[in-house]
Amino acid sequence: MELLDAAVAAMGGEMRAGQHEMVRQVSEAIRSGDHLLVQAGTGTGKSLAYLVPLLAHALESDRPSVVSTATLALQAQIVGRDLPRLLDAVRPALARPVDVALLKGRSNYVCLHKTGGGF
Repeated sequence: MELLDAAVAAMGGEMRAGQHEMVRQVSEAIRSGDHLLVQAGTGTGKSLAYLVPLLAHALESDRPSVVSTATLALQAQIVGRDLPRLLDAVRPALARPVDVALLKGRSNYVCLHKTGGGF
């Protein structure tokens, strides 16, 4: 919870009880390996509430973590906005730097052969 509180404070946000509960549930699901389904409205802080425990787990286990999204828009939001803001906010509390990589399948790239009229 300390990472969440540090992130929310550094971002000028307000603590939300639902966000704390989600962090607790996500942390438990990561620890136990169980599945978890969370539903919450837009703007409730879901991204932060799953990124914080995932970041904590990656640092504690010294293993990579993966976030898979259903849409490219959410992928762009996480990589372009949510993760950079989170990492900037909690950097003083982290034991070491965190690397982030964006991975996409080949269907998300232009095929030069097809752009030249090939099929």
